[in-house]
Amino acid sequence: MPKSENQWKIIFEWFHRHPEVGYKEVQTTEKIRSILLEEGIEILPTGLKTGLIGIIRGGLPGKSICLRADIDGLPIEEKTGLPYRSENPGNMHACGHDFHITTALYIGSLLQQQKQKLHGNIYLAFQPAEEVIGGADELLSTGLLNEVEEFYGFHGEPSLEAGQVSIESGSVMGAVDQFAVVVTGKGCHGAAPHLGKNPILPLVSIVNQIQAFGAEKTNPLNPKVISITHVAGGETWNVIPDSAFLEGTVRSMNPADREVIEKTIRRIVKTQGEMAEVQTQVSWHHGPAAVINDKDLSQAARTICAAGKLELVSLLPAMLGDDFSRYTEKIKKAKGLYIKVGTGFGPPLHSPLFTVDPAAIRPAAEFYAKFLGTRLSADVHSW
Repeated sequence: MPKSENQWKIIFEWFHRHPEVGYKEVQTTEKIRSILLEEGIEILPTGLKTGLIGIIRGGLPGKSICLRADIDGLPIEEKTGLPYRSENPGNMHACGHDFHITTALYIGSLLQQQKQKLHGNIYLAFQPAEEVIGGADELLSTGLLNEVEEFYGFHGEPSLEAGQVSIESGSVMGAVDQFAVVVTGKGCHGAAPHLGKNPILPLVSIVNQIQAFGAEKTNPLNPKVISITHVAGGETWNVIPDSAFLEGTVRSMNPADREVIEKTIRRIVKTQGEMAEVQTQVSWHHGPAAVINDKDLSQAARTICAAGKLELVSLLPAMLGDDFSRYTEKIKKAKGLYIKVGTGFGPPLHSPLFTVDPAAIRPAAEFYAKFLGTRLSADVHSW
């Protein structure tokens, strides 16, 4: 028997009360497993400690598509005052993954009820460790998603009210890169700088050069951000240190810009180090690539949305990142669509005050279930 809207709200509250950070989502995974089994949805063997993959096998032959939902919480002390606030001290669902889990389960339930009409299969990928990066690769490493032709994802959006949705084409989330620079000179007394090599002076030049020229080789119409976020050097006022350090982040929407910016920053560091006759070292961590929505999938989803109950709202791209991009990066033949679902206007993501309006669950689930049904040629009029 299908669950009521109130039952789904209770399920959402359970997930909200039991947040677990990346790779520790043991209770979360077992709860997801139990609900999938209640709904009669097959669970595939993955060998993973957390996260899982379910599958709805359509009654007719066709392609394979996948709905992904991330499941991890954040190491943040909740301050919402909700009656169902986190029962795990120091952890909360500050990014709405409790909403993602519940909505994906609801979508799976609706699709399971219509599976005999589906042409093909729908994988339900409940991904661990999105916040700490690597969870997408965990699921991809199983090989179970290799035949997927279309990947679908969504994210709660606190700048939109429940019942609103944003479906855009092209880049919607930025690529995330982290870089660090160490400048090593020669320490000495501050009163005798000629006896050493001050690493702070070239470090300051590197900061200025990066901010001034880091993106000059890229198209100015393409969004990008270069932020120096941490600088350190020395321990007291009268001693020149041996080394100095900086780190920061690069966010970009265009893959070519991402490559150019890295090369430019590396060149700046090398040049400034040579001029100051000090040693330099650059560490670069490539995080998730930009999330780029397929134009045709975006238009198809907007058409379904326009005929339904959700209000379509246009949002500008965000420089936040999401490893949803890994699925289409790894499986080259696949297309992707990542939409933003209103969760009620309020505090931003990752805030200890962030909340989700449970009223957002049902319309989001009904929309996405109907849309995914159309992707497998289901009779949408029966929903």
